[in-house]
Amino acid sequence: MSSPGEAQLNRAGTEPDRVLRRLWLVSAIDAIVERPVFLVGGAAVDLHTGSYQPTDVDIVGVVTPNDRRSLLEAGFLETGGRHIRWDYPDGTSEFVEFPESTLDGGFERIALSEEVTVNVIDVESLLVDRVTQATDGSDATFDEALRLIVATADRADWHSVALALRARPDSRYLGSIDKAHELLLAAAMPEIATSHFGSV
Repeated sequence: MSSPGEAQLNRAGTEPDRVLRRLWLVSAIDAIVERPVFLVGGAAVDLHTGSYQPTDVDIVGVVTPNDRRSLLEAGFLETGGRHIRWDYPDGTSEFVEFPESTLDGGFERIALSEEVTVNVIDVESLLVDRVTQATDGSDATFDEALRLIVATADRADWHSVALALRARPDSRYLGSIDKAHELLLAAAMPEIATSHFGSV
């Protein structure tokens, strides 16, 4: 009998597509810690855009010290910092970080096979996160948010995104609604910008 997550780790090791490979890795972690975890951050952006190179795989969920030991027993490696590392058979590695214990927003389930699903932050929550990050004024966060908007424009629920941004306690201070408006204009989507992110 195989140990929890072993089949998913083996599948990750043979998967040529980098995005699917990460999803199999997340599903393995879910199986090893035996409770739901959620892919967030740059790896989630890459899932939707295919054009982002994350430096690590951010996973949200309750991961205890005992869970961390189980991950190390399964073959993950301690890095001495906040990350653990998984080495694939082809010599590449993935750094995994657990930045938070609770998911800020909603999630969707992606089926990897008939038996295996993986939890990923939903598009609307990811848009809220990346628009909020883009308020820092840097070109890098602006471009990342812009790519995500363009890639997900036809399937995002913009009304939900606008409501979620307005509900954030830091929204007015950060200028999140104005930033969303600016990003949507840059993405050549003036109708969405005006109808959902115009002046209140």
